[in-house]
Amino acid sequence: MDRVVLVSKDWQTRTLLRAQLLEEGLDTVAFESAGEAIGNFISQSASLPALLIADLASSDDPAGEAELLTAWARQIPIWIIASHSLIVDKKMKGRSFEVILFRPIDVGEIMEQVKRRLEKEI
Repeated sequence: MDRVVLVSKDWQTRTLLRAQLLEEGLDTVAFESAGEAIGNFISQSASLPALLIADLASSDDPAGEAELLTAWARQIPIWIIASHSLIVDKKMKGRSFEVILFRPIDVGEIMEQVKRRLEKEI
């Protein structure tokens, strides 16, 4: 089963996206920060997740989290949720993130994109 790692400081976004991913039958774990996801899960896991989705728009340190995620972007497909107001957005394009989504987001559309992305893996 494909595992998706979800990162969002905003508990409502984290809960909604996780519930939708679980509803789609995807093994999903959620964390409040990229540091928690990498330090407590990814670096200690026997296998890498199929996808990591990180909501940097809700982060207290979007630049720091983007930097941390960049180190993993060649090993894990990483999707970023950003806001148009983040200065970091301009710098994200060269960081090897697979997709950058901008708020407001359509949860249904993200689920369709995730399903299409993970079907490629099979």
